[in-house]
Parts: sequence; C-alpha cells; structure tokens
Amino acid sequence: MSDALATAQATALVDVRDLVVRFPIGRGRFIRPVDHVSFSLQPGEVLSLVGESGSGKSTIGKALVRMIEPSEGEIWVAGRDVAHIRGRELKAYRKDAQMVFQDPFGSLNPTRTIEQHLVFPVRKYRREGQGRVSDLIDELLAKVGLTPVTETRRKYPHELSGGQRQRVAIARALAVNPKFIVADEPISMLDVSIRAGILKLMNELREEMNIAFLYITHDLASARYIGNRIMVLYGGKVMETAPSAELIRRPVHPYTRLLFAATPGTRHQGPLPETSNRPPNLLEDRVGCPFADRCPLVSDVCRSQEPPLAEVAPGHYAACHHPG
Repeated sequence: MSDALATAQATALVDVRDLVVRFPIGRGRFIRPVDHVSFSLQPGEVLSLVGESGSGKSTIGKALVRMIEPSEGEIWVAGRDVAHIRGRELKAYRKDAQMVFQDPFGSLNPTRTIEQHLVFPVRKYRREGQGRVSDLIDELLAKVGLTPVTETRRKYPHELSGGQRQRVAIARALAVNPKFIVADEPISMLDVSIRAGILKLMNELREEMNIAFLYITHDLASARYIGNRIMVLYGGKVMETAPSAELIRRPVHPYTRLLFAATPGTRHQGPLPETSNRPPNLLEDRVGCPFADRCPLVSDVCRSQEPPLAEVAPGHYAACHHPG
C-alpha cells in the first residue's frame, strides 16, 4: 500500500475494504456481482463509479447504505464498521447514509404530498417540535431550489416535472442531515436540458454542507464534471481508478479506453477495439481477468491469472497485465 493510500484511508469518512456481495443462482452456485472492491471517501468528496449495466455499481451503492448486507468485507463509516449492524444500530446509521434513486417518480409515494414526504424523516431523525419541523421543510425546499415553498409543499409528485421530483428526492435525503449520499444515476431519466441543474445542485450541497457523494453513472461526461475521482468497474471488479482529470487524460486499462471510444465528444472516441460483446462472467469460480473475453490485448496470463490493482502513476491504479 502506498503512503498516499494509507493516509487517505486513515482520514476517510467512508472506507470500504474488500467488499463482496454474492447471490445464489441454484444448485449450490453463486454469482459475485461485487468482488473484493475497496475505496474510500473523504468528507466533501465525490467518487464517480462508472461502468456498463451489470458492472456492480448499484449493488455497491445499496450495500453502502445497507439496503443489502455484504457477504464479506468491511464498511467503515466515521470510525465504525457498519457492514453487519442490525436493529437500532442500523436505524441510527440511516441518519449518516442516504440514497437518491434513478427514478424520481418511482421513489416517491404518489398518494402523499411533498410536505408529507419530508415531514416523516425530519420527525423521525431530528426529533424537532412541530413549529421547527415546518421551518425545516421550508429550508429544505428552498435549499434544493423548489420555490415558492408554500405552493410546493401542497403538491403531489405527479404535479411536478421529473427534475423537480428529483429535487424532492434530494431534499428528502438531506432531511436527516447525512454525512454522505449515494446518488444512483440521478440524472439518467431526466431531460438533457435539466441534468446540468441537478449536477450543479449536488455540487453546491457538497461545498456548502461538506457531504460526500458516491455518484453512480454510465455517463463519463457527468462523472468527470462532478467527481473528484473516477472508479471504473467491470464484472464486479475495479478495473481502474484515478483523479478525474488524470483518468480522462490517460486511461490505461483497455476497458476504460473502450468506454471512452464509445463516448461522443472525447478525444479518445473511435472504432471500438473490443473482440466480443459477451457479458461478463459473474460466477464465483471464474478465473483470470473478467474482461479477458472482450479485451484486444488478451494473452494467456490474462485468462489464467487475475491481475492485481496496481499503481501505474501517483494516485492512478489499474488492474491489467498489459496497461497502456
């Protein structure tokens, strides 16, 4: 472990160590959509998780907020391991960790007003008096840009636009005053014209409230815009991670370069170099590099030995036997 990585872990708000999530598929067999993933988050930092569908991004996010319990590994948050807490400890942990989901309509109850969506978490976790609850709701709505607040409080989700509903979801996450938020593709179902506004809001909240974000996306442009660092996942494994500017400038893993080649507007855009469109093998007994079947640089060692995540430049790590 490098000195810089050790220092980052020591000061981290969130420190995930060798996280594993496995699911049974019958006959005593398991898949492992999250396979020994490690990362850390500093207060006020944004880590962007990128990768195609099925890479394990959302599963990591759900494990982090303990919607699912990890099979192995540790999740240290503010100095305690929350990977396997239950009962009252888990309930208390909800105050530290919140999640904003992809679908801003499906995550809201259509039979409840916007005020009712915010009253419950404020009362449950802040234990404020009635008058203060009302003031806090006004503050939350104003903070996420939903004004006039008096009119917004009375509305139902179907009376708002997609962008406004996502702002309500963000306000609900903020209602418990969390230390970090998992944002699971929060702009993917929104019109292009309003995506920038949601990203700008998240960035403002990060700066103003020192909230850390795990930003999950398949969009490299937004990952770079909001993320201090980017982590690339494939088949449940970390392929590459680096500061955002460094990763955009010099992607070294063949899978990362494939993602850039498929992204319009980047200097890396070009013909796709992959050799197959086969989905990743998530079986627990797989061997070798998970990207071997699609990699243009594949060799015998790739098929037989899993590459370690190694430092290729200061703060820049890749899991590849043949990094570019």
